[in-house]
Amino acid sequence: MTDNELERANKLKLEIKELESFLFSAERVWTGKIVKQTSKFLIKSNPYGVFNEAEYNMNTEMKNKVLDVLKERLTDLKNQLKSI
Repeated sequence: MTDNELERANKLKLEIKELESFLFSAERVWTGKIVKQTSKFLIKSNPYGVFNEAEYNMNTEMKNKVLDVLKERLTDLKNQLKSI
């Protein structure tokens, strides 16, 4: 393994750990929000019971994937409305 591969693997491991930690908390609460702070986006879960607020910093790629999911949901809702 080269130094570059090791560095990339460590970055991936850190991002995976951060995302898993966020998902652990976010999946256990009912609500959340996406927050735009200057030039970056955050996704936050709201605190509930014993779970504190959790936060995940999204890079551009992740933000675009989240927006794609929201666009799919919008399309589904429009299709449901048309079928009524």
